[in-house]
Amino acid sequence: MEILTQRLQMHPMRPEEWRDILSIFEDFSASPAAAYDYPLPTSEEKVRQQVRIWSESGFFYSVCLRDHSRVIGYLCFPAEENREDERELGYLFHRQWHGKGYAQEAAAAMILQLQRQYGISRFTARLALENEASRRLAERLGFVQVGEESRVFHKNPDGSGKVERCGIFERKV
Repeated sequence: MEILTQRLQMHPMRPEEWRDILSIFEDFSASPAAAYDYPLPTSEEKVRQQVRIWSESGFFYSVCLRDHSRVIGYLCFPAEENREDERELGYLFHRQWHGKGYAQEAAAAMILQLQRQYGISRFTARLALENEASRRLAERLGFVQVGEESRVFHKNPDGSGKVERCGIFERKV
């Protein structure tokens, strides 16, 4: 399944895209936003393995500009536990492409496609409330905050770490 928008092309993630995903992971790991998510692998071997697993899942989508094939970000829609009609939205884009509306354009198109193709009736997003950009994106996509939870994204060797307040957002169809 390939989805086209005015500026973007989305398709199921492919194992051969691992180098682009590695670049996105390395960029993210060096960014302030890395504090608001779990650590991502940055070794070639681990990224190859992760991309292979994601490409087999069927719910990870690479996002490319229409005029070239380089992956600028990705979207994921894993199933909610025991709920095939619900999906959790996840996304990550290289910082070079932030602030241009690409994440919103891609996510809006994919949500619509998943509604039509699979009958998905509820989407959720869990994100650190301090991550203003992600919170605003979720709201622009029609998500509303319905709850809150605490998460520790980066644990110290003793298991402790900074507790982040995370919002649980949902969008019903």
